[in-house]
Amino acid sequence: MAELIAYLDDNTNWKTSDLPVNQLTCINYAFAKFNGFQLVPHLKKINFINMLKEKHPTLRTIISVGGWGTEGFSDAVATKESRHTVIANLVSYMKRYNFDGIDIDWEYPGDSSAGIKSRSTDSVNLLHFLRELRTVLNGLVNSDHPRYWLTAAAGASDRLLNLMSPSSDYTYMAYLDYLNVMTYDMRGSGTKIAGHHTNLLPYNAPNGQLSANSAVQTLTTHKIPTEKIVIGSAFYSRDWFGFDENIQKPIGKEAATFGDHTTAYGKLRELISAYPQNVFWDDEAQAPFYFDGHRFSSYDDPHSMVKKAEYVLDRHLRGLMFWEYSLDRSNTLINAAANVLFKQPKSR
Repeated sequence: MAELIAYLDDNTNWKTSDLPVNQLTCINYAFAKFNGFQLVPHLKKINFINMLKEKHPTLRTIISVGGWGTEGFSDAVATKESRHTVIANLVSYMKRYNFDGIDIDWEYPGDSSAGIKSRSTDSVNLLHFLRELRTVLNGLVNSDHPRYWLTAAAGASDRLLNLMSPSSDYTYMAYLDYLNVMTYDMRGSGTKIAGHHTNLLPYNAPNGQLSANSAVQTLTTHKIPTEKIVIGSAFYSRDWFGFDENIQKPIGKEAATFGDHTTAYGKLRELISAYPQNVFWDDEAQAPFYFDGHRFSSYDDPHSMVKKAEYVLDRHLRGLMFWEYSLDRSNTLINAAANVLFKQPKSR
Protein backbone atom coordinates (compact mmCIF):
# COMPACT_ATOMS: atom_id res chain seq x y z
CA MET A 1 0.00 0.00 0.00
CA ALA A 2 1.29 3.46 -0.90
CA GLU A 3 1.89 6.01 1.83
CA LEU A 4 0.39 9.45 2.40
CA ILE A 5 2.70 11.38 4.73
CA ALA A 6 1.91 14.72 6.38
CA TYR A 7 4.46 17.17 7.67
CA LEU A 8 2.86 18.78 10.71
CA ASP A 9 4.27 21.88 12.41
CA ASP A 10 4.07 21.94 16.20
CA ASN A 11 3.76 25.75 16.07
CA THR A 12 0.87 26.17 13.65
CA ASN A 13 -2.86 26.47 14.26
CA TRP A 14 -4.48 23.02 14.24
CA LYS A 15 -6.57 20.79 16.47
CA THR A 16 -6.58 17.00 16.56
CA SER A 17 -10.20 17.07 15.43
CA ASP A 18 -8.95 18.72 12.20
CA LEU A 19 -6.57 15.91 11.34
CA PRO A 20 -7.89 13.27 8.90
CA VAL A 21 -5.90 10.51 10.56
CA ASN A 22 -7.81 7.83 8.67
CA GLN A 23 -6.32 9.27 5.45
CA LEU A 24 -2.70 9.31 6.63
CA THR A 25 -0.08 6.62 7.14
CA CYS A 26 2.54 8.82 8.80
CA ILE A 27 3.00 12.22 10.44
CA ASN A 28 6.42 13.85 10.21
CA TYR A 29 6.37 16.17 13.20
CA ALA A 30 8.31 19.39 12.62
CA PHE A 31 10.79 20.40 13.83
CA ALA A 32 13.42 19.42 16.35
CA LYS A 33 16.49 21.64 16.10
CA PHE A 34 20.01 21.71 17.48
CA ASN A 35 21.13 23.68 20.49
CA GLY A 36 24.74 22.64 20.46
CA PHE A 37 24.42 18.85 20.41
CA GLN A 38 21.12 18.88 22.31
CA LEU A 39 17.70 18.71 20.66
CA VAL A 40 15.11 21.43 21.25
CA PRO A 41 12.40 22.67 21.68
CA HIS A 42 9.89 21.22 24.09
CA LEU A 43 7.05 20.09 21.82
CA LYS A 44 3.79 21.75 22.83
CA LYS A 45 1.20 19.60 21.03
CA ILE A 46 2.77 16.17 20.72
CA ASN A 47 0.58 14.82 23.55
CA PHE A 48 -2.44 15.30 21.27
CA ILE A 49 -0.80 13.24 18.54
CA ASN A 50 0.12 10.52 20.99
CA MET A 51 -3.51 10.34 22.11
CA LEU A 52 -4.50 9.92 18.46
CA LYS A 53 -1.98 7.11 18.09
CA GLU A 54 -3.72 5.19 20.87
CA LYS A 55 -6.91 5.25 18.78
CA HIS A 56 -5.09 4.67 15.49
CA PRO A 57 -2.28 2.19 16.24
CA THR A 58 -1.23 1.94 12.59
CA LEU A 59 -0.44 5.66 12.43
CA ARG A 60 3.33 6.21 12.41
CA THR A 61 4.89 9.36 13.86
CA ILE A 62 8.42 10.52 13.06
CA ILE A 63 10.30 13.49 14.48
CA SER A 64 11.69 15.64 11.69
CA VAL A 65 14.98 17.28 12.58
CA GLY A 66 16.13 20.45 10.85
CA GLY A 67 14.31 22.45 8.21
CA TRP A 68 15.43 25.42 6.12
CA GLY A 69 18.00 27.58 7.90
CA THR A 70 18.53 25.15 10.78
CA GLU A 71 22.07 25.45 12.07
CA GLY A 72 24.08 22.68 13.68
CA PHE A 73 24.17 19.71 11.32
CA SER A 74 27.70 20.22 10.06
CA ASP A 75 29.12 20.36 13.59
CA ALA A 76 26.87 17.54 14.79
CA VAL A 77 28.20 15.00 12.30
CA ALA A 78 31.79 16.27 11.99
CA THR A 79 33.53 13.70 14.20
CA LYS A 80 32.91 10.24 15.57
CA GLU A 81 32.63 11.74 19.06
CA SER A 82 30.11 14.41 18.03
CA ARG A 83 28.03 11.84 16.16
CA HIS A 84 27.99 9.56 19.22
CA THR A 85 26.71 12.41 21.41
CA VAL A 86 24.12 13.64 18.90
CA ILE A 87 22.78 10.16 18.20
CA ALA A 88 22.32 9.52 21.92
CA ASN A 89 20.46 12.82 22.26
CA LEU A 90 18.35 12.14 19.15
CA VAL A 91 17.28 8.74 20.41
CA SER A 92 16.50 10.17 23.85
CA TYR A 93 14.35 12.89 22.25
CA MET A 94 12.59 10.36 20.00
CA LYS A 95 11.73 8.08 22.90
CA ARG A 96 10.71 10.93 25.24
CA TYR A 97 7.95 11.93 22.83
CA ASN A 98 7.01 8.40 21.72
CA PHE A 99 8.06 8.77 18.08
CA ASP A 100 8.50 5.79 15.78
CA GLY A 101 11.54 7.15 14.01
CA ILE A 102 13.67 10.08 12.86
CA ASP A 103 13.58 12.18 9.68
CA ILE A 104 16.76 14.13 8.82
CA ASP A 105 15.95 17.40 7.04
CA TRP A 106 19.37 18.99 6.43
CA GLU A 107 19.08 21.77 3.85
CA TYR A 108 21.77 21.12 2.62
CA PRO A 109 25.04 19.23 3.27
CA GLY A 110 28.04 21.15 1.95
CA ASP A 111 25.89 24.17 1.09
CA SER A 112 25.61 27.44 3.01
CA SER A 113 22.87 29.11 0.96
CA ALA A 114 20.53 28.96 3.98
CA GLY A 115 23.08 30.88 6.03
CA ILE A 116 24.28 27.82 7.94
CA LYS A 117 27.76 26.44 8.49
CA SER A 118 28.95 23.88 5.97
CA ARG A 119 32.06 21.82 5.26
CA SER A 120 33.37 20.12 2.15
CA THR A 121 33.25 16.87 4.16
CA ASP A 122 29.55 17.18 5.09
CA SER A 123 28.30 14.44 2.78
CA VAL A 124 30.98 12.00 3.94
CA ASN A 125 30.16 12.75 7.56
CA LEU A 126 26.44 12.44 6.84
CA LEU A 127 27.03 8.95 5.46
CA HIS A 128 28.85 7.93 8.66
CA PHE A 129 26.09 9.51 10.73
CA LEU A 130 23.25 7.68 8.97
CA ARG A 131 25.08 4.34 9.15
CA GLU A 132 25.75 4.78 12.87
CA LEU A 133 22.24 6.03 13.62
CA ARG A 134 20.73 3.10 11.69
CA THR A 135 22.78 0.68 13.77
CA VAL A 136 21.62 2.25 17.02
CA LEU A 137 17.96 2.27 15.94
CA ASN A 138 18.17 -1.38 14.92
CA GLY A 139 19.53 -2.17 18.38
CA LEU A 140 16.45 -0.63 20.03
CA VAL A 141 14.00 -3.00 18.37
CA ASN A 142 12.03 -5.21 20.74
CA SER A 143 8.67 -6.95 20.97
CA ASP A 144 6.93 -3.74 22.04
CA HIS A 145 8.49 -1.72 19.23
CA PRO A 146 9.47 -3.98 16.31
CA ARG A 147 10.80 -1.16 14.10
CA TYR A 148 12.28 2.32 14.29
CA TRP A 149 12.24 4.26 11.04
CA LEU A 150 14.98 6.41 9.55
CA THR A 151 14.17 8.76 6.69
CA ALA A 152 15.56 11.95 5.19
CA ALA A 153 14.33 14.90 3.16
CA ALA A 154 16.22 16.06 0.07
CA GLY A 155 15.90 18.70 -2.63
CA ALA A 156 14.63 17.67 -6.05
CA SER A 157 17.39 18.89 -8.37
CA ASP A 158 20.36 16.78 -9.38
CA ARG A 159 22.65 19.21 -7.56
CA LEU A 160 20.75 18.95 -4.28
CA LEU A 161 20.36 15.19 -4.51
CA ASN A 162 24.09 14.87 -5.20
CA LEU A 163 24.93 17.03 -2.17
CA MET A 164 23.57 14.24 0.01
CA SER A 165 26.18 11.77 -1.15
CA PRO A 166 29.97 11.68 -1.48
CA SER A 167 31.00 10.89 -5.07
CA SER A 168 27.30 11.01 -6.04
CA ASP A 169 27.01 7.30 -5.33
CA TYR A 170 23.89 7.58 -3.13
CA THR A 171 25.24 5.01 -0.68
CA TYR A 172 23.38 6.74 2.15
CA MET A 173 20.10 5.36 0.80
CA ALA A 174 21.07 1.92 2.11
CA TYR A 175 20.45 3.19 5.65
CA LEU A 176 17.13 4.94 4.98
CA ASP A 177 13.70 3.39 4.88
CA TYR A 178 12.78 5.99 2.26
CA LEU A 179 13.64 9.48 1.01
CA ASN A 180 11.17 12.38 1.10
CA VAL A 181 11.99 14.31 -2.07
CA MET A 182 10.95 17.94 -1.77
CA THR A 183 9.41 18.30 -5.22
CA TYR A 184 8.22 21.78 -4.39
CA ASP A 185 10.03 25.13 -4.23
CA MET A 186 11.61 23.95 -7.47
CA ARG A 187 11.20 27.52 -8.71
CA GLY A 188 10.46 30.76 -6.93
CA SER A 189 12.88 31.93 -4.30
CA GLY A 190 15.59 34.10 -5.80
CA THR A 191 14.17 34.32 -9.32
CA LYS A 192 11.84 36.73 -11.11
CA ILE A 193 11.17 34.16 -13.84
CA ALA A 194 7.69 32.79 -13.19
CA GLY A 195 7.24 29.05 -13.28
CA HIS A 196 5.64 26.03 -11.71
CA HIS A 197 7.13 25.29 -8.30
CA THR A 198 5.64 21.83 -7.68
CA ASN A 199 5.04 20.41 -11.16
CA LEU A 200 4.84 16.69 -11.80
CA LEU A 201 6.34 16.78 -15.30
CA PRO A 202 8.81 19.04 -17.16
CA TYR A 203 7.51 21.74 -19.46
CA ASN A 204 8.76 23.77 -22.40
CA ALA A 205 10.39 26.85 -20.91
CA PRO A 206 14.02 27.87 -20.35
CA ASN A 207 13.77 26.74 -16.71
CA GLY A 208 11.18 24.02 -17.16
CA GLN A 209 13.11 20.75 -16.99
CA LEU A 210 13.09 20.22 -13.23
CA SER A 211 10.06 18.22 -12.05
CA ALA A 212 8.98 15.48 -9.70
CA ASN A 213 9.48 13.09 -12.59
CA SER A 214 13.06 14.26 -13.24
CA ALA A 215 13.92 13.72 -9.55
CA VAL A 216 12.52 10.20 -9.69
CA GLN A 217 14.50 9.52 -12.86
CA THR A 218 17.71 10.72 -11.19
CA LEU A 219 17.16 8.41 -8.22
CA THR A 220 16.24 5.36 -10.28
CA THR A 221 19.23 5.99 -12.57
CA HIS A 222 21.32 5.61 -9.41
CA LYS A 223 19.54 2.29 -8.81
CA ILE A 224 17.46 3.54 -5.86
CA PRO A 225 14.47 1.21 -5.48
CA THR A 226 11.19 2.93 -6.26
CA GLU A 227 9.78 1.72 -2.94
CA LYS A 228 12.28 4.06 -1.24
CA ILE A 229 11.10 7.18 -3.10
CA VAL A 230 8.44 9.56 -1.77
CA ILE A 231 7.58 12.64 -3.86
CA GLY A 232 6.24 15.87 -2.42
CA SER A 233 3.33 18.24 -2.85
CA ALA A 234 2.83 21.79 -1.65
CA PHE A 235 -0.12 23.06 0.37
CA TYR A 236 0.84 26.60 -0.58
CA SER A 237 1.49 28.66 -3.68
CA ARG A 238 4.50 30.60 -4.81
CA ASP A 239 3.46 33.97 -6.20
CA TRP A 240 4.96 36.44 -8.67
CA PHE A 241 3.57 39.95 -9.27
CA GLY A 242 3.87 42.49 -12.07
CA PHE A 243 3.98 41.38 -15.71
CA ASP A 244 4.05 43.09 -19.06
CA GLU A 245 0.46 43.90 -19.97
CA ASN A 246 0.73 42.00 -23.27
CA ILE A 247 1.70 38.67 -21.67
CA GLN A 248 -0.99 36.02 -22.04
CA LYS A 249 0.88 33.08 -20.51
CA PRO A 250 3.45 34.15 -17.89
CA ILE A 251 5.28 30.84 -17.45
CA GLY A 252 8.93 31.41 -18.23
CA LYS A 253 8.44 35.20 -18.31
CA GLU A 254 9.94 37.79 -15.99
CA ALA A 255 7.86 39.41 -13.27
CA ALA A 256 8.55 42.57 -11.29
CA THR A 257 9.02 40.55 -8.10
CA PHE A 258 10.83 37.41 -7.04
CA GLY A 259 8.74 34.31 -6.40
CA ASP A 260 9.41 34.52 -2.66
CA HIS A 261 5.82 35.28 -1.68
CA THR A 262 3.72 32.30 -0.60
CA THR A 263 0.01 31.82 0.10
CA ALA A 264 -1.56 28.99 2.09
CA TYR A 265 -3.89 26.89 -0.04
CA GLY A 266 -6.68 27.51 2.46
CA LYS A 267 -6.40 31.23 1.65
CA LEU A 268 -5.70 30.72 -2.05
CA ARG A 269 -8.97 28.81 -2.40
CA GLU A 270 -10.85 32.05 -1.67
CA LEU A 271 -9.11 33.77 -4.59
CA ILE A 272 -9.66 30.80 -6.90
CA SER A 273 -13.33 30.61 -5.95
CA ALA A 274 -13.85 34.33 -6.48
CA TYR A 275 -12.09 34.45 -9.87
CA PRO A 276 -12.36 31.01 -11.51
CA GLN A 277 -11.77 32.56 -14.93
CA ASN A 278 -8.16 33.14 -13.87
CA VAL A 279 -7.46 29.47 -13.10
CA PHE A 280 -5.68 27.38 -15.73
CA TRP A 281 -4.35 23.85 -16.12
CA ASP A 282 -0.98 23.22 -17.79
CA ASP A 283 -1.32 19.77 -19.30
CA GLU A 284 2.37 19.59 -20.16
CA ALA A 285 3.52 20.24 -16.58
CA GLN A 286 0.49 18.48 -15.05
CA ALA A 287 0.06 21.49 -12.79
CA PRO A 288 -2.43 24.32 -12.23
CA PHE A 289 -1.75 28.04 -12.11
CA TYR A 290 -3.59 31.27 -11.41
CA PHE A 291 -3.01 34.35 -13.58
CA ASP A 292 -4.98 37.58 -13.61
CA GLY A 293 -2.57 39.70 -15.65
CA HIS A 294 -0.77 40.93 -12.54
CA ARG A 295 -0.46 37.93 -10.22
CA PHE A 296 0.85 34.49 -11.16
CA SER A 297 0.51 31.71 -8.59
CA SER A 298 1.84 28.15 -8.85
CA TYR A 299 0.40 25.56 -6.48
CA ASP A 300 -1.08 22.09 -6.05
CA ASP A 301 -4.84 21.63 -6.34
CA PRO A 302 -7.11 18.53 -6.20
CA HIS A 303 -6.43 17.79 -9.89
CA SER A 304 -2.65 17.84 -9.47
CA MET A 305 -2.88 15.83 -6.25
CA VAL A 306 -4.78 13.15 -8.16
CA LYS A 307 -2.16 13.17 -10.91
CA LYS A 308 0.66 12.84 -8.38
CA ALA A 309 -1.12 10.02 -6.56
CA GLU A 310 -1.69 8.20 -9.85
CA TYR A 311 1.99 8.67 -10.69
CA VAL A 312 2.96 7.15 -7.33
CA LEU A 313 0.85 4.08 -8.05
CA ASP A 314 1.92 3.78 -11.71
CA ARG A 315 5.63 4.03 -10.84
CA HIS A 316 5.34 1.87 -7.70
CA LEU A 317 6.77 4.64 -5.52
CA ARG A 318 6.69 4.56 -1.74
CA GLY A 319 4.20 7.39 -1.53
CA LEU A 320 3.32 11.07 -1.50
CA MET A 321 4.13 13.58 1.24
CA PHE A 322 3.20 17.21 1.67
CA TRP A 323 4.27 20.39 3.42
CA GLU A 324 2.41 21.38 5.56
CA TYR A 325 -0.90 20.17 6.97
CA SER A 326 -2.19 23.38 8.56
CA LEU A 327 -1.98 25.25 5.23
CA ASP A 328 -5.13 23.42 4.08
CA ARG A 329 -7.23 22.46 7.06
CA SER A 330 -10.22 21.84 4.78
CA ASN A 331 -8.51 18.52 3.87
CA THR A 332 -9.40 19.15 0.22
CA LEU A 333 -5.93 18.23 -1.02
CA ILE A 334 -5.45 15.29 1.33
CA ASN A 335 -8.77 13.77 0.32
CA ALA A 336 -8.00 14.12 -3.39
CA ALA A 337 -4.77 12.13 -2.99
CA ALA A 338 -6.13 9.61 -0.50
CA ASN A 339 -9.08 8.71 -2.73
CA VAL A 340 -6.58 7.57 -5.36
CA LEU A 341 -3.91 6.03 -3.16
CA PHE A 342 -6.33 4.03 -1.03
CA LYS A 343 -9.22 3.80 -3.53
CA GLN A 344 -11.50 4.22 -0.54
CA PRO A 345 -10.97 5.87 2.85
CA LYS A 346 -8.81 3.87 5.21
CA SER A 347 -10.79 2.29 8.00
CA ARG A 348 -10.87 4.23 11.26
